[in-house]
Amino acid sequence: MSRSARGAPERDQAESAFGVVLAQLCRHTGARAAALVDAEGETVDYAGELEPFEVRVAAAEWRIVLARLQESRVVAWRTTTELRVRAHRATYVVHALPEDYALVVVGPRFSFTVSPRALSEAAHGLVLEAGLSSPHRGLSEVWRRVRVQASGAQRRPTALWRASAWAPLELLGRCADAPLTPGERGYRARLADGVEFTLVRERLGHWYSDCLIPNC
Repeated sequence: MSRSARGAPERDQAESAFGVVLAQLCRHTGARAAALVDAEGETVDYAGELEPFEVRVAAAEWRIVLARLQESRVVAWRTTTELRVRAHRATYVVHALPEDYALVVVGPRFSFTVSPRALSEAAHGLVLEAGLSSPHRGLSEVWRRVRVQASGAQRRPTALWRASAWAPLELLGRCADAPLTPGERGYRARLADGVEFTLVRERLGHWYSDCLIPNC
């Protein structure tokens, strides 16, 4: 019987605001689990379908691996901010956060497809919730998932959900030079108040904005 059929495992701690962010990351990416871990390898909070002990062990072990890389004599390794490892039973993503915290994600095996935009959104949310310094450390861009109306076979965006209403979008063009993967589409868009931003539609149909637009 699958984990989904049995239901989520019983938690061994009350869910915090961090757990809400981590649960959203799991829903948006299909990850099996995600955890916020501190410099000592202690899990602050977690979410997902795996048993709490399994998540805590994975988070502690991968936090140690990240620490060893950052202590390496090899300069390129010392500046590591993200690590992705495809193992026999699962794929692991370790994302460095300020003040030696880290975000650890356990994905399905044989998969490197954890959305970098979903990771960015989760990392930013965790940093802000914890009140950590330098919220953009390790984040070349900060993305947020948004609701978008789209039309036509190409699914061109026409409106953005903002302040409890649909706000019309003016498309300025396609983002041909954006870092897109196969199946993704990027657009440069503008709202009526002049705010410009990039919209990306990922393969699974999720839309992300590279601008933290107020009231979205």
